[in-house]
Amino acid sequence: MNVRRKKMKEKLAINGGIKSVTIEHPHEIWPPLAGEDELKELAEQRNLDISIRGKSGPIKELEDDFKKFMDNKIKYTVTFNSGTSALLAAYFSVGIDENSVVIGPATTYHAALSPTYLLKGNVKLVDIDKETRCIDVNQIEKAITSKTKAITVVHQWGYPCDMEAIMRLARKYSLKVIEDCSHAHGSRRDGQLCGTFGDVAVFSLQTNKAVFAGEGGILVTNNEEIYNRATLLGHYRERSRDEINDLSYQKYWVTGFGLKLRMSPFNAIVAKHSLKKFEAIKRERHMCLEYFNERLKEVSYIEPLKFEKNIDMGAWYGFKPLVIQEKLGKYTKSDLIGMLQAEGVEVSNPSSPCLATLPLYSETKGMMFPNIIKERNDINDYPVARYVQNNALSLPTFSNFSRDKEIIDQYIIAMKKVGEWLCV
Repeated sequence: MNVRRKKMKEKLAINGGIKSVTIEHPHEIWPPLAGEDELKELAEQRNLDISIRGKSGPIKELEDDFKKFMDNKIKYTVTFNSGTSALLAAYFSVGIDENSVVIGPATTYHAALSPTYLLKGNVKLVDIDKETRCIDVNQIEKAITSKTKAITVVHQWGYPCDMEAIMRLARKYSLKVIEDCSHAHGSRRDGQLCGTFGDVAVFSLQTNKAVFAGEGGILVTNNEEIYNRATLLGHYRERSRDEINDLSYQKYWVTGFGLKLRMSPFNAIVAKHSLKKFEAIKRERHMCLEYFNERLKEVSYIEPLKFEKNIDMGAWYGFKPLVIQEKLGKYTKSDLIGMLQAEGVEVSNPSSPCLATLPLYSETKGMMFPNIIKERNDINDYPVARYVQNNALSLPTFSNFSRDKEIIDQYIIAMKKVGEWLCV
């Protein structure tokens, strides 16, 4: 046994063996290069107007195109300089204030909920579902109190939340529903697009997203008052003057509500062109990641992702399978990541920890508003979020099947090679 163990150990690249993955990094190549038409439009905009203050030019074109992208189920769209700014506008628009609590998932990107604190509101975290990584709908109701104002759902990594159950709860308790669709461009549940279920939805258009602007965000809603309030928060002067019909709000057009959060026309041009390529990107990602997920069944220590038949992952956003810890023997997940990286696999820990591990969410008295006592969010209250944090791997979101299939095949070879060592 010792001779066999030594022989196998020598085969691992981390111990001087030959790497299994021979294709050079980077393997996740994103964003794609701009086409000549995009570069030409950017250059022309430079000499035409570098600061659009109203709804015109590429800003208007992007917002109108996004309505079509949303199956024309959305009446209002408004762009912002980031997804975080759009989320701030969403929370402000539904009336979050110092008397409000927002319920949200314990694991997601921190900015999905952090704008609540800027409005002096509070956040109550709820554990997630292990399979979907979305908020566990079975635990939401017990977190609702008389101060609860809204539920934020994040379609994590592109997996649509159980919106039917969440909307039932929202109606029962008269709560607003904010959809953070930053991971879920084109994702559907029972054929319905994410972003068309709740009162207001936000899409990040940051560089790593399937529809990207570099930096940017877009808010969508069918509620006129939400649109008016969101617009006034980030768009003073021309946009507010021309777009808001309610005189009680329009009187603020010169100042808005004090902030400037509008998108640059250059970002709008980039987003407009990436939106045109969305369907092709979505097809490629499905081909790549469904193939990858199927092949992971050959790897003894990784649990492939599971999908309900009624969901469509859209353009995904990340590929985060779970390690089966008991298969690692004496090794840790960190050991495993080191072994796989040495073999040439692009793998790391996911970037979204359980929010209760972060001071902004865990401290009941923080630096922002020291006189406000915040909701208690204790890491021990979220066992599934902790489990996912301890066991998830982050692998590339492949986007070109003809190029990436060979990389995926080499990854499987590397993973099985490491698995032989782990199982000795």
